[in-house]
Amino acid sequence: MDRYEGPDGLIPVALAVREVLRRGIQDPNWQNVQLRERFIRGNGAVVSAATARTPEGRPTMFLSGIAPDISMSDAAPEALTLTSPNVYVGVRPQDYAVINPENSEDSAGGDSGPRQAGVDFPEGIQLDSWLKKLALALQFRDTNLLFASPLEVNRTSHFVFRRSVLERATRISDQLLRFPEDPYPVIHEGRIVWILEGFTTSSSFPLSSLYDLAGRPVRYARNSVKVTVDGLTGEVFFYVVDDSDPLLQVYAQGFPTLFRPLSDMPEGLREHIRYPRTMLNLQARVLFQYHQETSPLFHGQEDVWDRPQELAQGTTPVPYQPEYGLYRLPGEEERDFLLTSVFVPRGRQNLTAILTASSDPERYGELVLFDVPVEDQVPGPRQVEALVEQDPVISQQFSLWRTGGSQVWTGHLHLVPVGRTLLYMEPVFLAAEEDAIPELRRFVVSDGYRVAMEETLQGSIRALARIADASAPPVIFADGSPDLSSLDTDQWPAEALSLLESADAALRTGDFQGFGEALAGLRALLQRLSSDAGN
Repeated sequence: MDRYEGPDGLIPVALAVREVLRRGIQDPNWQNVQLRERFIRGNGAVVSAATARTPEGRPTMFLSGIAPDISMSDAAPEALTLTSPNVYVGVRPQDYAVINPENSEDSAGGDSGPRQAGVDFPEGIQLDSWLKKLALALQFRDTNLLFASPLEVNRTSHFVFRRSVLERATRISDQLLRFPEDPYPVIHEGRIVWILEGFTTSSSFPLSSLYDLAGRPVRYARNSVKVTVDGLTGEVFFYVVDDSDPLLQVYAQGFPTLFRPLSDMPEGLREHIRYPRTMLNLQARVLFQYHQETSPLFHGQEDVWDRPQELAQGTTPVPYQPEYGLYRLPGEEERDFLLTSVFVPRGRQNLTAILTASSDPERYGELVLFDVPVEDQVPGPRQVEALVEQDPVISQQFSLWRTGGSQVWTGHLHLVPVGRTLLYMEPVFLAAEEDAIPELRRFVVSDGYRVAMEETLQGSIRALARIADASAPPVIFADGSPDLSSLDTDQWPAEALSLLESADAALRTGDFQGFGEALAGLRALLQRLSSDAGN
């Protein structure tokens, strides 16, 4: 999950790289696995809009095809154009490869002629001597390097190994850093660049508790480094995002040329750095106990938090996972790319807090904790999903789909603060029993007490607003609603239309905060007019 600048502002997208899957090669002989271009490198990426879909329930693609081609849609971000789609270094472990610069097989765009090492493919080791070939054959226990024909291996060939992003970063940093999270891809200047989260850790920090970090106990952990790995050339850089980290300061003194300041990172890459899920999960586990601010409360351990549960594929609950989203927090002027996690009291499922982490380069790492008083009994994710399952209209539709031989999958339940209330949003997918290709069919939204399901997110929100207006007393929204005391009642139709158009515009751009404020203004206007008419 990432965001790219589009014609109308930032657009959240889902991005995946096409890498080689070795077990999918029908004839895995030495030539195919180590020599042939189409089997030793990936080919571009696919990118879809995270907030749109086709009428058939499939992703709305910005980048697709082989070779990858950017959509001609006006909404497609130009930065997604891939001019160098080859991926020699990726997430999946790969064997060594022998690359011949003169070989233009399957070259992107049909280019022909020799390619340049370090520009068009990783530089590796040039096999320009018999001794090099012998040493590598012994190291990798492969005699094919010695007996291959001159057309396959010659003096211009380049031997490339360590083609995993994680392996390259680990070898270079010499175990100084830990990398507990999978790298994620960014399309930058027409090529794929991987970003990897580097952590400094210690298990010997005094007066601290042990926590698990990717299977290892730690007492100290900081996400102080962002590592970039070029998917085309394999070039690796280490950038410091937290120069106050004392462990990293020691490492930088021992390896003065290894770490670079974040300001050296190209701006196009800096715009895509994210707050890591691993770090927020670790901080959330610490907050389970250490949110308690007084010693009697802490020692009594009567207010301990926990992670909530949510449904995934099927009906078995799984732990709630933090998720990225582009929205505006209450009181903020601009939208931010936020990583959000939620808490419930231990042993219960009602909501008690929301934790957000900013990924904006100017506010990177800023944490905001929204405390929800326990006495308010705000529903948590699992309670809202139960509310959805119990709704007679939604439950009937789910039963019809399941009876027809389809699986009903619910996606991640998103919680978005809208003014002084919460909006819960969840996608609904249909999938066949065999060889399932999920299709996004419905959107469910809830305010924690009522639910609505329609074919579009906008339609679901409007339906929820209609249900709320018909069945509930006025809801307290955020400050900022228009002052109605001086409104000329002769002008109310124009004012109402303006508020309705503002709500629709905010909804189309995903600005749920703006939608809530405009809807609150419209509701207040209609309530005042109704009161005046009654008097």
